[in-house]
Amino acid sequence: MKYTELLQLKDFFKKFKKIDFIKRINDNVLELSFDRQRFIFDLSRANSAIYIANLKVKNYNAPFDFMLKKYFSNAFIKDVKILENNRILCFHTFSNKSYKSYENKIYFEFTGKNTNAIITDEKEMIIDALRHIDKSYRIIKPNVILEPLKPYKMDDNYEKIIDFKTYFSKKFESINENKINQIKASKIAQIDKKITNLNEIISGLDQEDFLFKKALEYRQKADVLFANLSCLKEYERDFKLKDFEDKTMHFKLETSPKESANLFYKNAKKLEQRARNLNIQRANLQEKLDFSLNLKNLLMQTKDEWELEILLPRKSSKKNYENKENDHIAHFYFHDFKICVGKNEKGNEILLKNAKKEDMWLHVKDIPSSHTIIVSNKRKITEDVIQFGARLCVSFSKLKKGSYWVDYTLRNFVKVQQKAFVNYTNFKSIYITKD
Repeated sequence: MKYTELLQLKDFFKKFKKIDFIKRINDNVLELSFDRQRFIFDLSRANSAIYIANLKVKNYNAPFDFMLKKYFSNAFIKDVKILENNRILCFHTFSNKSYKSYENKIYFEFTGKNTNAIITDEKEMIIDALRHIDKSYRIIKPNVILEPLKPYKMDDNYEKIIDFKTYFSKKFESINENKINQIKASKIAQIDKKITNLNEIISGLDQEDFLFKKALEYRQKADVLFANLSCLKEYERDFKLKDFEDKTMHFKLETSPKESANLFYKNAKKLEQRARNLNIQRANLQEKLDFSLNLKNLLMQTKDEWELEILLPRKSSKKNYENKENDHIAHFYFHDFKICVGKNEKGNEILLKNAKKEDMWLHVKDIPSSHTIIVSNKRKITEDVIQFGARLCVSFSKLKKGSYWVDYTLRNFVKVQQKAFVNYTNFKSIYITKD
Protein backbone atom coordinates (compact mmCIF):
# COMPACT_ATOMS: atom_id res chain seq x y z
CA MET A 1 0.00 0.00 0.00
CA LYS A 2 1.57 3.27 -1.14
CA TYR A 3 1.44 6.42 0.95
CA THR A 4 0.12 8.44 -2.01
CA GLU A 5 -2.67 5.88 -2.49
CA LEU A 6 -3.69 6.20 1.15
CA LEU A 7 -3.84 10.00 0.87
CA GLN A 8 -6.38 9.66 -1.93
CA LEU A 9 -8.31 6.93 -0.10
CA LYS A 10 -8.57 9.23 2.92
CA ASP A 11 -10.40 11.79 0.79
CA PHE A 12 -12.57 9.04 -0.69
CA PHE A 13 -13.71 7.75 2.72
CA LYS A 14 -14.32 11.29 3.99
CA LYS A 15 -17.37 11.41 1.73
CA PHE A 16 -19.15 8.85 3.90
CA LYS A 17 -21.11 9.88 6.95
CA LYS A 18 -21.40 6.68 8.91
CA ILE A 19 -19.73 3.33 9.61
CA ASP A 20 -22.45 0.68 9.71
CA PHE A 21 -20.12 -1.95 11.15
CA ILE A 22 -16.55 -3.22 11.32
CA LYS A 23 -15.99 -6.95 11.69
CA ARG A 24 -13.15 -9.39 11.26
CA ILE A 25 -13.79 -11.98 8.54
CA ASN A 26 -10.37 -13.66 8.50
CA ASP A 27 -7.33 -13.65 10.77
CA ASN A 28 -5.94 -10.39 9.36
CA VAL A 29 -8.85 -9.22 7.24
CA LEU A 30 -11.65 -6.84 8.26
CA GLU A 31 -14.83 -5.86 6.47
CA LEU A 32 -16.14 -2.29 6.87
CA SER A 33 -19.50 -0.98 5.76
CA PHE A 34 -19.78 2.75 5.00
CA ASP A 35 -23.30 3.97 4.27
CA ARG A 36 -24.12 0.39 3.19
CA GLN A 37 -21.11 0.12 0.88
CA ARG A 38 -18.72 -2.64 1.90
CA PHE A 39 -14.92 -2.61 1.70
CA ILE A 40 -12.20 -5.04 2.69
CA PHE A 41 -9.30 -3.79 4.81
CA ASP A 42 -6.67 -6.48 4.37
CA LEU A 43 -3.92 -6.25 7.01
CA SER A 44 -1.92 -9.27 5.88
CA ARG A 45 1.74 -8.64 6.53
CA ALA A 46 3.70 -7.49 3.48
CA ASN A 47 0.50 -7.74 1.43
CA SER A 48 -1.88 -5.15 2.88
CA ALA A 49 -4.49 -3.25 0.86
CA ILE A 50 -8.04 -1.93 0.67
CA TYR A 51 -10.33 -3.45 -1.96
CA ILE A 52 -13.84 -4.71 -2.73
CA ALA A 53 -14.53 -8.46 -2.83
CA ASN A 54 -16.98 -11.14 -1.76
CA LEU A 55 -14.87 -13.25 0.57
CA LYS A 56 -15.78 -16.28 2.63
CA VAL A 57 -16.37 -15.24 6.22
CA LYS A 58 -15.09 -16.69 9.48
CA ASN A 59 -16.71 -15.82 12.80
CA TYR A 60 -14.59 -14.36 15.60
CA ASN A 61 -15.51 -13.75 19.23
CA ALA A 62 -12.29 -12.45 20.77
CA PRO A 63 -12.30 -9.30 22.94
CA PHE A 64 -11.02 -7.29 19.94
CA ASP A 65 -14.06 -8.38 17.90
CA PHE A 66 -16.43 -7.47 20.73
CA MET A 67 -14.86 -3.98 20.90
CA LEU A 68 -15.28 -3.51 17.14
CA LYS A 69 -18.98 -4.23 17.51
CA LYS A 70 -19.37 -2.10 20.63
CA TYR A 71 -17.71 1.07 19.35
CA PHE A 72 -18.20 0.98 15.58
CA SER A 73 -21.75 -0.28 15.04
CA ASN A 74 -23.72 2.63 13.55
CA ALA A 75 -20.92 5.08 14.38
CA PHE A 76 -20.81 8.49 12.77
CA ILE A 77 -17.56 9.57 11.12
CA LYS A 78 -16.13 12.67 12.72
CA ASP A 79 -12.86 12.74 10.79
CA VAL A 80 -10.60 10.67 8.55
CA LYS A 81 -6.90 11.35 8.46
CA ILE A 82 -3.52 9.98 7.44
CA LEU A 83 -0.66 10.19 9.92
CA GLU A 84 2.06 12.35 8.42
CA ASN A 85 4.64 10.33 6.49
CA ASN A 86 3.13 7.06 7.72
CA ARG A 87 0.90 4.54 5.99
CA ILE A 88 -1.69 4.74 8.76
CA LEU A 89 -5.35 5.52 8.10
CA CYS A 90 -7.34 6.76 11.11
CA PHE A 91 -11.12 7.02 11.51
CA HIS A 92 -12.39 9.25 14.33
CA THR A 93 -15.99 8.29 15.22
CA PHE A 94 -18.72 8.92 17.74
CA SER A 95 -21.81 6.85 18.51
CA ASN A 96 -24.88 7.26 20.68
CA LYS A 97 -25.96 4.12 22.49
CA SER A 98 -28.95 3.61 24.76
CA TYR A 99 -27.24 4.73 27.93
CA LYS A 100 -23.93 6.18 26.81
CA SER A 101 -22.13 7.99 24.01
CA TYR A 102 -18.70 6.93 22.77
CA GLU A 103 -15.97 8.78 20.92
CA ASN A 104 -13.29 6.54 19.49
CA LYS A 105 -10.55 6.15 16.94
CA ILE A 106 -9.44 3.14 14.94
CA TYR A 107 -6.00 3.14 13.31
CA PHE A 108 -5.36 0.90 10.32
CA GLU A 109 -1.60 0.46 9.97
CA PHE A 110 -0.64 -0.59 6.44
CA THR A 111 3.03 -0.65 7.38
CA GLY A 112 4.60 -3.59 5.57
CA LYS A 113 5.50 -6.38 7.98
CA ASN A 114 3.98 -4.71 11.05
CA THR A 115 0.36 -4.18 10.05
CA ASN A 116 -2.22 -3.68 12.77
CA ALA A 117 -5.67 -2.34 13.67
CA ILE A 118 -5.75 -0.42 16.95
CA ILE A 119 -8.84 0.86 18.79
CA THR A 120 -8.39 3.84 21.12
CA ASP A 121 -10.57 6.32 22.95
CA GLU A 122 -10.52 10.04 22.02
CA LYS A 123 -7.46 10.53 24.30
CA GLU A 124 -5.40 7.86 22.46
CA MET A 125 -5.70 5.28 25.26
CA ILE A 126 -5.59 1.85 23.65
CA ILE A 127 -8.76 -0.17 24.17
CA ASP A 128 -7.70 -3.20 22.12
CA ALA A 129 -5.77 -4.18 18.99
CA LEU A 130 -5.66 -6.89 16.36
CA ARG A 131 -2.07 -7.62 17.40
CA HIS A 132 -0.75 -6.97 20.89
CA ILE A 133 2.95 -6.08 21.06
CA ASP A 134 4.83 -6.30 24.37
CA LYS A 135 8.49 -6.43 23.39
CA SER A 136 9.14 -3.30 21.37
CA TYR A 137 9.89 0.38 21.81
CA ARG A 138 6.19 0.84 21.03
CA ILE A 139 3.91 -1.18 23.31
CA ILE A 140 0.50 -2.09 21.87
CA LYS A 141 -1.87 -3.42 24.52
CA PRO A 142 -4.97 -2.22 26.41
CA ASN A 143 -4.72 0.67 28.87
CA VAL A 144 -1.54 2.07 27.33
CA ILE A 145 -1.33 5.42 25.54
CA LEU A 146 -0.76 4.82 21.83
CA GLU A 147 2.64 6.11 20.87
CA PRO A 148 2.72 7.34 17.25
CA LEU A 149 5.11 5.73 14.83
CA LYS A 150 8.13 7.75 13.83
CA PRO A 151 7.64 9.47 10.45
CA TYR A 152 9.49 7.96 7.50
CA LYS A 153 10.40 9.41 4.14
CA MET A 154 7.69 8.16 1.83
CA ASP A 155 7.74 7.44 -1.88
CA ASP A 156 6.33 10.59 -3.47
CA ASN A 157 5.60 8.86 -6.81
CA TYR A 158 2.03 10.03 -7.27
CA GLU A 159 -0.47 8.20 -9.44
CA LYS A 160 -3.93 9.69 -9.48
CA ILE A 161 -6.79 7.26 -8.90
CA ILE A 162 -9.24 8.12 -11.69
CA ASP A 163 -11.91 5.50 -11.00
CA PHE A 164 -12.09 4.14 -7.46
CA LYS A 165 -14.32 1.23 -8.44
CA THR A 166 -11.75 0.05 -10.97
CA TYR A 167 -8.94 0.69 -8.46
CA PHE A 168 -10.58 -1.48 -5.76
CA SER A 169 -11.33 -4.26 -8.24
CA LYS A 170 -7.80 -4.38 -9.69
CA LYS A 171 -6.27 -4.13 -6.23
CA PHE A 172 -8.17 -7.24 -5.15
CA GLU A 173 -7.11 -9.16 -8.27
CA SER A 174 -3.47 -8.27 -7.68
CA ILE A 175 -3.49 -8.98 -3.94
CA ASN A 176 -5.50 -12.17 -4.32
CA GLU A 177 -3.25 -13.56 -7.05
CA ASN A 178 -0.13 -12.75 -5.06
CA LYS A 179 -1.55 -14.26 -1.86
CA ILE A 180 -2.70 -17.45 -3.60
CA ASN A 181 0.67 -17.87 -5.29
CA GLN A 182 2.44 -17.52 -1.94
CA ILE A 183 0.13 -20.00 -0.19
CA LYS A 184 0.28 -22.40 -3.13
CA ALA A 185 4.09 -22.27 -3.25
CA SER A 186 4.26 -22.97 0.49
CA LYS A 187 1.86 -25.91 0.34
CA ILE A 188 3.48 -27.39 -2.77
CA ALA A 189 6.87 -27.15 -1.05
CA GLN A 190 5.34 -28.99 1.89
CA ILE A 191 3.92 -31.78 -0.26
CA ASP A 192 7.16 -31.94 -2.35
CA LYS A 193 9.09 -32.63 0.84
CA LYS A 194 6.75 -35.51 1.63
CA ILE A 195 7.05 -36.86 -1.94
CA THR A 196 10.84 -36.70 -1.74
CA ASN A 197 10.85 -38.54 1.60
CA LEU A 198 8.55 -41.28 0.27
CA ASN A 199 10.70 -41.72 -2.85
CA GLU A 200 13.81 -41.99 -0.69
CA ILE A 201 12.16 -44.59 1.55
CA ILE A 202 10.96 -46.62 -1.44
CA SER A 203 14.36 -46.51 -3.17
CA GLY A 204 16.05 -47.40 0.13
CA LEU A 205 14.02 -50.58 0.64
CA ASP A 206 15.98 -53.83 0.46
CA GLN A 207 15.45 -56.16 -2.47
CA GLU A 208 13.69 -59.47 -1.77
CA ASP A 209 16.42 -61.50 -3.55
CA PHE A 210 19.12 -59.94 -1.38
CA LEU A 211 17.20 -60.71 1.85
CA PHE A 212 16.44 -64.32 0.84
CA LYS A 213 20.12 -64.84 -0.11
CA LYS A 214 21.25 -63.45 3.26
CA ALA A 215 18.71 -65.66 5.08
CA LEU A 216 20.04 -68.71 3.20
CA GLU A 217 23.60 -67.90 4.32
CA TYR A 218 22.44 -67.77 7.96
CA ARG A 219 20.62 -71.10 7.60
CA GLN A 220 23.67 -72.75 6.03
CA LYS A 221 25.88 -71.51 8.87
CA ALA A 222 23.37 -72.76 11.44
CA ASP A 223 23.10 -76.18 9.73
CA VAL A 224 26.91 -76.59 9.63
CA LEU A 225 27.26 -75.58 13.27
CA PHE A 226 24.57 -78.03 14.45
CA ALA A 227 26.15 -80.82 12.36
CA ASN A 228 29.49 -80.24 14.13
CA LEU A 229 28.34 -79.46 17.70
CA SER A 230 29.70 -82.76 19.01
CA CYS A 231 33.20 -81.80 17.81
CA LEU A 232 33.16 -78.23 19.09
CA LYS A 233 34.01 -76.97 22.53
CA GLU A 234 31.52 -74.56 24.10
CA TYR A 235 34.21 -71.89 24.53
CA GLU A 236 35.39 -72.02 20.88
CA ARG A 237 34.76 -68.78 18.98
CA ASP A 238 37.14 -68.58 15.99
CA PHE A 239 37.43 -71.70 13.81
CA LYS A 240 36.87 -73.18 10.33
CA LEU A 241 34.54 -76.00 9.29
CA LYS A 242 33.69 -77.84 6.08
CA ASP A 243 30.15 -77.35 4.76
CA PHE A 244 28.06 -80.06 3.03
CA GLU A 245 29.73 -79.33 -0.30
CA ASP A 246 33.21 -79.70 1.25
CA LYS A 247 33.85 -75.95 1.14
CA THR A 248 35.59 -74.21 4.02
CA MET A 249 33.50 -71.87 6.19
CA HIS A 250 35.14 -69.44 8.60
CA PHE A 251 33.26 -68.81 11.87
CA LYS A 252 33.91 -65.92 14.24
CA LEU A 253 31.31 -66.13 17.01
CA GLU A 254 30.36 -63.93 19.94
CA THR A 255 28.55 -66.69 21.88
CA SER A 256 28.82 -70.48 22.14
CA PRO A 257 28.42 -72.54 18.92
CA LYS A 258 24.98 -73.82 19.97
CA GLU A 259 23.69 -70.35 20.90
CA SER A 260 25.15 -68.93 17.69
CA ALA A 261 23.44 -71.63 15.60
CA ASN A 262 20.07 -70.80 17.16
CA LEU A 263 20.73 -67.08 16.59
CA PHE A 264 21.55 -67.74 12.91
CA TYR A 265 18.23 -69.59 12.52
CA LYS A 266 16.42 -66.73 14.23
CA ASN A 267 18.06 -64.11 11.96
CA ALA A 268 17.27 -66.19 8.88
CA LYS A 269 13.60 -66.39 9.87
CA LYS A 270 13.46 -62.62 10.43
CA LEU A 271 15.01 -61.87 7.03
CA GLU A 272 12.63 -64.27 5.26
CA GLN A 273 9.64 -62.67 6.97
CA ARG A 274 10.94 -59.21 6.09
CA ALA A 275 11.36 -60.22 2.45
CA ARG A 276 7.77 -61.54 2.33
CA ASN A 277 6.47 -58.28 3.82
CA LEU A 278 8.43 -56.05 1.45
CA ASN A 279 5.78 -56.24 -1.26
CA ILE A 280 3.12 -55.11 1.23
CA GLN A 281 5.35 -52.32 2.56
CA ARG A 282 6.27 -51.16 -0.94
CA ALA A 283 2.60 -51.17 -2.01
CA ASN A 284 1.59 -49.13 1.06
CA LEU A 285 4.33 -46.59 0.40
CA GLN A 286 3.38 -46.40 -3.28
CA GLU A 287 -0.24 -45.71 -2.29
CA LYS A 288 0.92 -42.83 -0.09
CA LEU A 289 3.14 -41.53 -2.89
CA ASP A 290 0.29 -41.70 -5.45
CA PHE A 291 -2.02 -39.88 -3.04
CA SER A 292 0.59 -37.14 -2.47
CA LEU A 293 1.17 -36.74 -6.22
CA ASN A 294 -2.58 -36.44 -6.84
CA LEU A 295 -2.87 -33.93 -4.00
CA LYS A 296 -0.03 -31.88 -5.48
CA ASN A 297 -1.79 -31.88 -8.85
CA LEU A 298 -4.99 -30.60 -7.22
CA LEU A 299 -3.07 -27.89 -5.35
CA MET A 300 -1.42 -26.70 -8.56
CA GLN A 301 -4.82 -26.34 -10.28
CA THR A 302 -6.56 -24.57 -7.39
CA LYS A 303 -7.09 -20.81 -7.70
CA ASP A 304 -8.92 -20.27 -4.42
CA GLU A 305 -7.23 -19.58 -1.07
CA TRP A 306 -10.05 -21.25 0.83
CA GLU A 307 -9.84 -24.42 -1.26
CA LEU A 308 -6.07 -24.59 -0.81
CA GLU A 309 -6.63 -24.66 2.94
CA ILE A 310 -9.23 -27.44 2.55
CA LEU A 311 -6.88 -29.63 0.51
CA LEU A 312 -3.88 -29.17 2.79
CA PRO A 313 -4.84 -27.60 6.12
CA ARG A 314 -2.37 -26.09 8.52
CA LYS A 315 -1.07 -28.63 11.00
CA SER A 316 -3.62 -29.19 13.73
CA SER A 317 -2.78 -29.63 17.39
CA LYS A 318 -4.95 -32.75 17.34
CA LYS A 319 -2.94 -35.95 17.17
CA ASN A 320 -4.55 -37.23 13.99
CA TYR A 321 -1.52 -39.37 13.26
CA GLU A 322 -2.64 -41.70 16.04
CA ASN A 323 -5.70 -42.64 14.02
CA LYS A 324 -4.74 -45.69 11.95
CA GLU A 325 -7.62 -45.02 9.55
CA ASN A 326 -5.61 -42.12 8.12
CA ASP A 327 -3.45 -44.67 6.28
CA HIS A 328 -6.54 -45.76 4.37
CA ILE A 329 -8.87 -42.72 4.29
CA ALA A 330 -8.32 -39.03 3.52
CA HIS A 331 -10.54 -36.47 5.28
CA PHE A 332 -11.51 -33.05 3.92
CA TYR A 333 -13.90 -30.37 5.21
CA PHE A 334 -15.94 -28.30 2.75
CA HIS A 335 -18.74 -25.93 3.87
CA ASP A 336 -18.78 -27.73 7.25
CA PHE A 337 -19.33 -31.09 5.53
CA LYS A 338 -16.83 -33.87 6.15
CA ILE A 339 -15.80 -35.62 2.93
CA CYS A 340 -13.98 -38.97 3.19
CA VAL A 341 -12.04 -40.51 0.31
CA GLY A 342 -10.77 -44.09 0.27
CA LYS A 343 -7.05 -44.27 -0.47
CA ASN A 344 -7.12 -48.03 -1.14
CA GLU A 345 -9.42 -51.06 -1.06
CA LYS A 346 -9.18 -51.28 2.72
CA GLY A 347 -10.21 -47.61 3.01
CA ASN A 348 -13.13 -48.17 0.63
CA GLU A 349 -14.32 -51.09 2.77
CA ILE A 350 -14.10 -49.01 5.97
CA LEU A 351 -16.08 -46.17 4.36
CA LEU A 352 -18.85 -48.48 3.19
CA LYS A 353 -19.03 -50.15 6.59
CA ASN A 354 -19.14 -46.94 8.67
CA ALA A 355 -21.26 -44.64 6.45
CA LYS A 356 -24.83 -43.95 7.57
CA LYS A 357 -27.78 -44.45 5.26
CA GLU A 358 -28.35 -40.68 4.81
CA ASP A 359 -24.69 -40.03 3.84
CA MET A 360 -23.89 -39.41 0.17
CA TRP A 361 -21.82 -42.04 -1.68
CA LEU A 362 -19.84 -41.21 -4.87
CA HIS A 363 -17.95 -43.40 -7.35
CA VAL A 364 -16.63 -42.97 -10.90
CA LYS A 365 -19.09 -44.57 -13.32
CA ASP A 366 -18.16 -48.06 -14.64
CA ILE A 367 -14.47 -47.67 -13.65
CA PRO A 368 -12.63 -48.86 -10.51
CA SER A 369 -12.11 -45.76 -8.37
CA SER A 370 -11.93 -44.40 -4.86
CA HIS A 371 -15.17 -44.56 -2.92
CA THR A 372 -16.13 -41.15 -1.52
CA ILE A 373 -18.54 -40.42 1.32
CA ILE A 374 -20.03 -37.02 2.18
CA VAL A 375 -21.16 -37.12 5.82
CA SER A 376 -24.55 -35.43 5.96
CA ASN A 377 -25.30 -35.36 9.71
CA LYS A 378 -28.95 -35.26 8.56
CA ARG A 379 -28.43 -31.99 6.64
CA LYS A 380 -29.20 -31.30 3.01
CA ILE A 381 -26.06 -31.72 0.91
CA THR A 382 -25.81 -28.88 -1.60
CA GLU A 383 -24.73 -29.16 -5.25
CA ASP A 384 -21.40 -27.40 -4.67
CA VAL A 385 -20.50 -29.90 -1.93
CA ILE A 386 -21.35 -32.80 -4.27
CA GLN A 387 -19.30 -31.15 -7.03
CA PHE A 388 -16.28 -30.84 -4.73
CA GLY A 389 -16.70 -34.43 -3.50
CA ALA A 390 -16.85 -35.67 -7.11
CA ARG A 391 -13.65 -33.77 -7.94
CA LEU A 392 -11.90 -35.44 -5.01
CA CYS A 393 -13.23 -38.84 -6.09
CA VAL A 394 -11.80 -38.43 -9.60
CA SER A 395 -8.55 -36.77 -8.50
CA PHE A 396 -7.59 -39.51 -6.03
CA SER A 397 -8.51 -42.42 -8.31
CA LYS A 398 -5.95 -44.04 -10.58
CA LEU A 399 -7.26 -42.34 -13.70
CA LYS A 400 -5.58 -40.66 -16.64
CA LYS A 401 -6.35 -37.07 -17.60
CA GLY A 402 -9.77 -36.78 -19.15
CA SER A 403 -13.47 -36.38 -18.37
CA TYR A 404 -15.51 -38.84 -16.30
CA TRP A 405 -19.03 -39.33 -15.04
CA VAL A 406 -19.28 -39.68 -11.27
CA ASP A 407 -22.38 -41.43 -9.91
CA TYR A 408 -23.76 -40.40 -6.54
CA THR A 409 -26.58 -41.63 -4.34
CA LEU A 410 -27.44 -42.07 -0.67
CA ARG A 411 -25.55 -44.82 1.12
CA ASN A 412 -28.95 -46.40 1.77
CA PHE A 413 -29.15 -47.34 -1.93
CA VAL A 414 -25.69 -48.93 -2.08
CA LYS A 415 -25.58 -52.70 -1.50
CA VAL A 416 -22.19 -54.28 -0.76
CA GLN A 417 -21.63 -57.52 -2.71
CA GLN A 418 -18.13 -58.34 -1.55
CA LYS A 419 -15.53 -56.14 0.16
CA ALA A 420 -15.68 -52.87 -1.86
CA PHE A 421 -17.72 -54.27 -4.78
CA VAL A 422 -21.23 -52.82 -4.77
CA ASN A 423 -24.52 -52.45 -6.62
CA TYR A 424 -26.45 -49.20 -6.36
CA THR A 425 -29.73 -47.62 -7.47
CA ASN A 426 -31.53 -44.23 -7.47
CA PHE A 427 -28.36 -42.43 -8.53
CA LYS A 428 -27.56 -39.24 -10.39
CA SER A 429 -24.37 -38.41 -12.30
CA ILE A 430 -22.06 -35.41 -12.53
CA TYR A 431 -19.41 -34.72 -15.19
CA ILE A 432 -15.87 -34.07 -13.88
CA THR A 433 -12.68 -33.29 -15.80
CA LYS A 434 -9.26 -34.38 -14.53
CA ASP A 435 -6.49 -32.13 -15.88
